[in-house]
Amino acid sequence: MTTDAQPSPLPTALAPTPRADRALAPDVARGLVLLGIAVANVPFFLYGRELGILFKPVTDAAADPWVNALVATLADNRSYPLFALLYGYGLTQILLRESARGMEWPDARRLLVRRNLWLIVFGAAHGVLLFFGDILGTYGLLGLALVLLIRASGRTLAIVGGASFAFLVLAGIAEGLSGLLSSIPGGGFSTAALFGSAAAETYPLAVLARAGEWTVGMLSVPFGGLGLLAPMILGLWAARRRVLEGPGRHRRALGLVAGIGMPVSVLGALPIALALAGVIELSPLAEPFAAMLHAATGAIGGAAAVALIALIVGGRGSAVGVDGGSTRPAGPIARLLAALGQRSLTGYLLQSLVFVVVFAPYGFGLGGTASVAVATQVAVITWLGTLVLAAALAAADRPGPAEWLLRRAVYGRRR
Repeated sequence: MTTDAQPSPLPTALAPTPRADRALAPDVARGLVLLGIAVANVPFFLYGRELGILFKPVTDAAADPWVNALVATLADNRSYPLFALLYGYGLTQILLRESARGMEWPDARRLLVRRNLWLIVFGAAHGVLLFFGDILGTYGLLGLALVLLIRASGRTLAIVGGASFAFLVLAGIAEGLSGLLSSIPGGGFSTAALFGSAAAETYPLAVLARAGEWTVGMLSVPFGGLGLLAPMILGLWAARRRVLEGPGRHRRALGLVAGIGMPVSVLGALPIALALAGVIELSPLAEPFAAMLHAATGAIGGAAAVALIALIVGGRGSAVGVDGGSTRPAGPIARLLAALGQRSLTGYLLQSLVFVVVFAPYGFGLGGTASVAVATQVAVITWLGTLVLAAALAAADRPGPAEWLLRRAVYGRRR
């Protein structure tokens, strides 16, 4: 007996996008923003100091005020929103890719939920073992909320995104409370009081302290970290339109975002930056509002930075561009940054590992004596080291160890 029915195609196995097929701009942005994350995080590994504006350690080193001002202008409250935008973009890319392969929504939803849950696990390990200020757990928790919104209408995204941005702005006030608290008798505080794990004399004591600090941080996500959902939603919206895969089609919009957003970000950071540099003095009542402005314009600056990177490197690659024409070969700097961006989880975790070894009392102990300027130099050198490592792994066509472990956990053994 014959039949015209054709055999059903075999389902495509779950697997991440091959590195050769990834869009260049998001990976370059991830690699570059790791530098901003490094210089923003490293002051939290210093201990035994009084804390000033934006909870930065107060030292007598002549260069520290200017280093703090530069980092506040370019990295603080700018790097994490940028990475959040890219996270929302990447999560949406996963959904679009699996949908194109024929995966039904319930299965795709389970995949996205599984990925975010594993990211929380990675964040817990990072937060407890290395750095209380871990962001992976926050991204994983907010990523679960993003799964609920990932198929929502543009109107719903605009409403939720706007409310989330309001939370981000209000959370910025908390960063500006140091002056107000210091003006209260007995209200001064130090790194030992707020971040006890940095000054812990032994590693087991540090782990115990970080466990409490990371848990408090995760419990506070609905109040403070919720603001990062706004750039994630923006990334979701941009991924639906494949803005970073085809920047040529969106050149005008990207130009407007970069051209307006970058000056807004710098101008919004000026009050805090000038105060950190000692050029002006903010009153205890004015500091929270300056910090609020700093946080709000930082989120705008993160989006502007992504747009600028897309304009610069988005038309480069090694294959036929999504705009329809052939792309220009990526330059060596873009390839180097993209290699690290493809291994950003490994790069991020290595930063914390190096900082613990260099600054912790049970390591080399430089956290008790190093200036902010010296610590920032260590952060830059560490980032350069991760660039070299990423380049070596790229030359061998190997993923970073953290990426390999996360993909094995999420996708299982690949056939």
